Amino acid sequence: MMLLINPADAQQNGIADGDMVCVESPRGKVDIKARVTDEVKPGILSSTFHFPEIMLNVITSSVSDSLAMCPEYKVVTCRIRKAKKAHLRKAGEVTEKV
Repeated sequence: MMLLINPADAQQNGIADGDMVCVESPRGKVDIKARVTDEVKPGILSSTFHFPEIMLNVITSSVSDSLAMCPEYKVVTCRIRKAKKAHLRKAGEVTEKV
């Protein structure tokens, strides 16, 4: 399980390939390992939400499509930074905001 980050965004945030990254949204934050790649455009982060142990859905929006009744998992505004005390946390450890 990796968070895909464009090289320009990684450099701007002091993140190297393989670093643990804190992804934070208004709903919470989660740590995930970075994969620096040009497979994603600058300003875009990409990962999968299919691994419950990482719990990325915790930071996604609570909004859902009123017709399809499908949660809006694919778009969320967030910020990233190199994880603090990453050596003390496991990948996917979640801190929910209350």
